Amino acid sequence: MTPRELLTYEILGVPIGWAALALLVATVLPAIYRAARGPAEADRAIGADHVFFVLVASLAMLGLLWERHLLMDLVVVVTLIGFISALILGRYLGRSRPAPKSALSAGDAE
Repeated sequence: MTPRELLTYEILGVPIGWAALALLVATVLPAIYRAARGPAEADRAIGADHVFFVLVASLAMLGLLWERHLLMDLVVVVTLIGFISALILGRYLGRSRPAPKSALSAGDAE
């Protein structure tokens, strides 16, 4: 069974691909809430990454459903952009924390 056949397979009159796409999009609302109101910066980063993941997955599923190869090329480009932005965000979050206190204080070094 090809991916296109699998996504267009119907259960109770609803194609699996469209049902999966609707479930993916339904998970975006809590992620947007977490990205906007997260108590910590890491929570906001996780919410934004989830929204980005849903965008990539939705583009891939639409590319398979509509048989548009251009969308698959777009998925590759968007994934690379997302990976680079996640690295940059991780560096930013890693630097924004206060430095841990050293076991030796300046007076103990003598």
